[in-house]
Amino acid sequence: MKLSYFIFLGVIILFFSACATMPVKSDFTTAKNPPAPDYANTQYWSALPDKKDSADHIPNNSPVLLTDGQVNADVDVFFIYPTHFFSRKEWNADVNDEKLNHVVDSRSIYHQASVFNGSCKVYAPRYRQATFNAYFSLDNPDAMKAFELAYEDIKTAFQYYLDHYNHGRPIIIAGHSQGTTHAKWLLRDFFDGKPLQNQLVCAYLIGMPVYTYDFTQIQPCDSAGQTGCYVSWRSYLENAEPSDKMIIPDADKVVVHNPISFTRTLDVVPVDKNVGGLGRDGQTIYPRVCSATVHNDIVWVCRPEIPGKYFIPKNLHPADYNLYWMNIRENVALRMQTWNTH
Repeated sequence: MKLSYFIFLGVIILFFSACATMPVKSDFTTAKNPPAPDYANTQYWSALPDKKDSADHIPNNSPVLLTDGQVNADVDVFFIYPTHFFSRKEWNADVNDEKLNHVVDSRSIYHQASVFNGSCKVYAPRYRQATFNAYFSLDNPDAMKAFELAYEDIKTAFQYYLDHYNHGRPIIIAGHSQGTTHAKWLLRDFFDGKPLQNQLVCAYLIGMPVYTYDFTQIQPCDSAGQTGCYVSWRSYLENAEPSDKMIIPDADKVVVHNPISFTRTLDVVPVDKNVGGLGRDGQTIYPRVCSATVHNDIVWVCRPEIPGKYFIPKNLHPADYNLYWMNIRENVALRMQTWNTH
């Protein structure tokens, strides 16, 4: 994995915080690494199907009945959460940091991983995520070491999952932002052209560019019910474009799906097809929250019909799951229905 490749992966999240875009001011050494998680210990899993955790969450205010179906689910989802670590002193997060773990659980697991609990048993490992500021230290070889350390945890967790939890069940791989970077590598190392690809229901590779050449065998999904494929998108307000510093190379080779229809159609999918987005409180489903249109290498959405809609930024990266929460939930169920009929 070339360091320049990570430059392309990192640019998309520059919008997070202007004050956070500073290089890490320390050397990466083994002695400074936080201890590796032991995945035999359930405390090193943010979510497990038999554990009471944030992935069990069901929004209270929904126009349709929602239930946590993990007990009887026929498929597993291995979910990799995005960056929540912003240190300028350390390259990788400590999985024993209770405050950080609370942030992960109350945000990404609560808002994103929970979308899968209607059809899937949810597995989400804690990992020594690379600091957000590693994206701004890419001229330093230590940055790649930080990402590689994070991925080593993901690989170890996934192998533990295969050895102790999976038992040959179908698998969904899902991630967001840094989590999607690791999910892509996981697909490459464990699934692409390998026997495990036969267990892949779908991969939800959200919030990072995915290129047509990233995999040799796994293909983009062509329909909402297709299995053994992947979907990907990045969300922006309608008529907005990525800033100059977020323009990526080979944009014409980026795979983009409409997150309402789960196709690659260039047609506008209107708001009445958006079953519902999840509000910032994590409790409220807003029906018909926005439309969606594939535009070049991103997805354009009309201004979402939510409280405070006039104050949202043009880059909707943090809402890549929330805006289409119900559509994602229904799509997972549809793909499982397809899987079970073959």
